[in-house]
Amino acid sequence: MKATKVKSYESILQVQGDIGGLFVSFMKNFQTCRMQETAQKQIQHLCNSHTWGIAASQRVVTAVQLFLDLLAKQPATQASMCDICVLLEAEKDRGTRQFLGCLQRKLVAQWLRSQALLCVIHGTRLKQGATPVLASAIDTIMERHRNQLIGTLNHIRDEYHPNDLQWGVLGHAAEFLVSQRGLHP
Repeated sequence: MKATKVKSYESILQVQGDIGGLFVSFMKNFQTCRMQETAQKQIQHLCNSHTWGIAASQRVVTAVQLFLDLLAKQPATQASMCDICVLLEAEKDRGTRQFLGCLQRKLVAQWLRSQALLCVIHGTRLKQGATPVLASAIDTIMERHRNQLIGTLNHIRDEYHPNDLQWGVLGHAAEFLVSQRGLHP
């Protein structure tokens, strides 16, 4: 993870203009915000991914203090859940409910059909709480994104140039398949 500036999203729908998957962008921003505000939280346990994410924080003094606090305590048992992972899971649930509630709006439904990007993990999660009609629309969105990635990856493979600057598509394909690095174990 690298240090990232936090955007102030109130709703998942504000992410519409960002590059990448809708939920991935929203959750990545939420995760960054939680890691950067660790001084205000009582962090007791961190997973590997979030420990490294905090080490890459833009707020070095905050990260230093958290690490000092964690080092002063007894070592955590393996069974302890990462405090940031717990917050992420709760936010995913809230964001999923919020998004499903907004899908009844005509403009949101149009945007979803024409432009939205959903990775496999978040699309599957959305489908679990969706009506059959919405689940079908989510499948269509994921299939459109999958086909775009396949076309771009085939083009890169077939027209490979070692100095090509289009390698960002590999990150987009990885994000589609497994979401953003660090958001899921």
